[in-house]
Amino acid sequence: MYRFYENTKGYNKKSGELSKEEIKRAELKILKKIQEDSFHNENTQRLKPLATFTDADGILRLKTKLTMREDDNFKVPIVLPSDHHIVKSLILYKHQELGHPGVQSLMVYPRENYWILKSRRTIKKIIKTCIICQRFSVKQPETPEGTLPEDLVKNASIFEVIGVDVAGPLIIKESKKVWILIITCAVYRAVHIELMMSLSADNFILALRRFVARRGRPSIIYSDNGTNFIGMDNSLKTINLRRLETSFTPITWKFIPPAAPWWVDFGRG
Repeated sequence: MYRFYENTKGYNKKSGELSKEEIKRAELKILKKIQEDSFHNENTQRLKPLATFTDADGILRLKTKLTMREDDNFKVPIVLPSDHHIVKSLILYKHQELGHPGVQSLMVYPRENYWILKSRRTIKKIIKTCIICQRFSVKQPETPEGTLPEDLVKNASIFEVIGVDVAGPLIIKESKKVWILIITCAVYRAVHIELMMSLSADNFILALRRFVARRGRPSIIYSDNGTNFIGMDNSLKTINLRRLETSFTPITWKFIPPAAPWWVDFGRG
């Protein structure tokens, strides 16, 4: 506006980018207008606790203890209210320019030139209105936890409900490969380990027989969809318990969904 006003006089018309003096002059004019709208005089109620004075440009400034500094704006900052819309726009612009910092960091930069009354409370309100900050500070939705399956919490003997999984291969002497059969109790989390010379169903059956001989026969077995586990399940289904005239309950084999190792995590190594 100042350049337009001076160009209308017809003397030394200017064009192009604004000079530093013109920008500084316009800035002081806007700050003075803010103070006139918010502070009627130096003795206003909000300025009584502060040591303020009016400089040669009519700008209200604050006296500080930093008298040995060369920077006048830092030594005697300009007093600004916290409820003016221009001050809020200034804080929001600085917040976006500095990469959306927090309250404490954002209080430092305006302090180099301005003393904003109740700046902390104002900055908090402005940060809450920033859409980008809201997106990163919003509380994430939480999915309620489901109930545990009955097989994991029922009263049962140790290794009555188990999960099986195979880890390996491991290289032993003479460059032979072996695998580890990990058997985990679903209720008490006890672990039993057996050695397997291959991943075939026959080797798995032998390892499971050694486990049963030492720990007892389980009633429920959880596993993934490995071919050796499926082969063992098919073998158990071919047993005719009526013909054997036995009274014990057959083993129930439960397979987890394909590609879902977390479904029964107690059986994982």
